[in-house]
Amino acid sequence: MSLQRRSFVLAGAAASLAVPSFRALANPSWLIGQSAPQTGVLAASNAETTAGARLYFSRLNARGGVHGRPIELLSIDDAQDAKRTAANTQTFLDRGVLALGLYRTTPSIEAALPLARRAGIAFIGNQVGPSLLYDPAQTTLFNTRASYHDEVTRAVRFFTQLGITRVAALVAADAFGRDVMAGLQTAMTGAGIQLVAQASIDNRSADVSAQVELIRKANPQLVILISNARAAAEFVKASRAAGSNPTFVSLSNTSSASFVADLGKAAEGVVVTQVVPTPFSGRVRAVAEFRDAVAAAGAGAPPVSHAALMGFLSAKFIHEAIRRAGPDVDRGGLVAAINGARRFDLGDFALSYTADSRHGSRLAELTVVGRDGRFMY
Repeated sequence: MSLQRRSFVLAGAAASLAVPSFRALANPSWLIGQSAPQTGVLAASNAETTAGARLYFSRLNARGGVHGRPIELLSIDDAQDAKRTAANTQTFLDRGVLALGLYRTTPSIEAALPLARRAGIAFIGNQVGPSLLYDPAQTTLFNTRASYHDEVTRAVRFFTQLGITRVAALVAADAFGRDVMAGLQTAMTGAGIQLVAQASIDNRSADVSAQVELIRKANPQLVILISNARAAAEFVKASRAAGSNPTFVSLSNTSSASFVADLGKAAEGVVVTQVVPTPFSGRVRAVAEFRDAVAAAGAGAPPVSHAALMGFLSAKFIHEAIRRAGPDVDRGGLVAAINGARRFDLGDFALSYTADSRHGSRLAELTVVGRDGRFMY
């Protein structure tokens, strides 16, 4: 069974789970609501992250959960449709979830945030890094990763130090693309350079034929890929087939094993910005725990990937937050407990939240795919 199919869909029998019935059970689950794309071009990468979270929760629940109760991730497909995300979020709130988490895509988060704010519910560990999640005044937001602006700033600084001045961008024509472009333009202005070409793409699609030709004609040295992973992979393959070989840089939203698989023989040399530690070494204690969990899970395990590790770390943070909040915690109590604790060490990977920052982590670094299809540093 695929990772996508294993994702729990809140439907059918689950529709009867009203709030009173949760409380009537002897050991009701701590419920976390996730709206994310289980179908479409983002399904594979979302499945990896979700599987990483489920892996952590499964191991935790096998040991008795937290305060004697299991943590259950309820996930509904939004198919990358912001209207469906809003409806899914309201469903979760009506069902009495303790927190929302692991959402995917900037437009979807834009749709869900007003509902989450009104409910005063913690919004935890989203898979993406748009700037709207990092407003210090939004004290119910708890990011477990650096922002997209952090990522593009890191990339621009590194490559301009190498003397690169001709930069182009493939840009999603949605809130994700606009947000990343704002950060990219700021970073490039600081470096004293301008884009030589910019091509827009519908981020629900992987058709990049026209965009490849537009950018190829500008002869860039560096192309920043601000799109879904499938479109980014198709762009790299088509560009190289057309004889265009700049350095390609994609963001952490493409950091899945499925992205490398889609690249195939074109993977070598592609740079990906990352917002979690490398999953390929056990020197970080939280990563060693993740690798041990994958090994113990056997054939049903998620891949050892940055995307799966992101889900695992977010789930570990959710567990630790509930543990610190106490056995009788409600939505407001969870928010207060996280803000009061300020710092969470997940095992050589720490998250912190202050009056001035909702970042959690500021880790943003560059990786490159090697000849064997593995991420290198």
